Amino acid sequence: MVFDLLDNPKTTYLVRQVLLSARDEYELRENYQSRFFGTDDNDDYHEKQTKNISVQLVHPNVFKDCTDTVTPQGIVAIVDIPNNNDDIITTTNITNDSTAVAVAPAISPMYLILDRVSDPGNLGTLLRTSLAVNVAGVILLPNCCDVWNPKAVRSAMGASFQVPIIESYSWNDALSTLKSKGVQTVYAATMIEDDDDDDDEHASPSSVPYYDVNWKEGPSALVIGSEGNGISSEIRTDLMRKKTMTTTPISIRATHIPMGTGIESLNCAVCGSVILFEYSRQCARNLSPTAPTFDIS
Repeated sequence: MVFDLLDNPKTTYLVRQVLLSARDEYELRENYQSRFFGTDDNDDYHEKQTKNISVQLVHPNVFKDCTDTVTPQGIVAIVDIPNNNDDIITTTNITNDSTAVAVAPAISPMYLILDRVSDPGNLGTLLRTSLAVNVAGVILLPNCCDVWNPKAVRSAMGASFQVPIIESYSWNDALSTLKSKGVQTVYAATMIEDDDDDDDEHASPSSVPYYDVNWKEGPSALVIGSEGNGISSEIRTDLMRKKTMTTTPISIRATHIPMGTGIESLNCAVCGSVILFEYSRQCARNLSPTAPTFDIS
């Protein structure tokens, strides 16, 4: 992950110091030696990569106190937290990498909303998936795990430093942010049964299978709820009321992943990833008829 941060022009400026665990007589792993101290073949590369970075050798007995992992890889970095909280409001995370499968057109940005996701591994996985499918931004509602929790950072594998992230004060605050980005529909990942009373305008809406949602029709958002209880009662209440906002309406709808008998739910990171890759598949197909597709049937 340290190497990835150094190689990416968008993140290399964040790395301030690198600590390397030195073995007996300060011997380094071969790839660390060539990477940070150069060889005859890569001196220019070394100079470019470490120009503004302090690289320090650390005795193994000291190094073990520099990380909370049981079997560290012999390298840690002191890295600035990116000031990207406002990026979600002003920019769209669109990649120019022609090799990327998951490319979202500017007219269909996706925003991921995490509602009380408390496990750092799940949060990191969702950030990693968000980067993979080019999510425009991630919004954290109150009581979510800290994005910079060490386990969350490791699980995200560098995505934390590249995906625009904002922490909202409330659900209504998040809706205001989405409204400013032109989002008209928010889908909450939850299962809601059909209501038999079709004449009741206040009847509870039924959820739609995730592959039947047209994710490319415009800016949209997906809410993933907590591991144990799903979406919060506040969001569920708005969903049942079919809440819309004035001026630029935002419709709250439900979507779900159909599953076999005996399975009530999926891990929240798995659920979010499955739906986000369906969004990616639809956008890729919309951009190019020859784009790779992920056939989920």
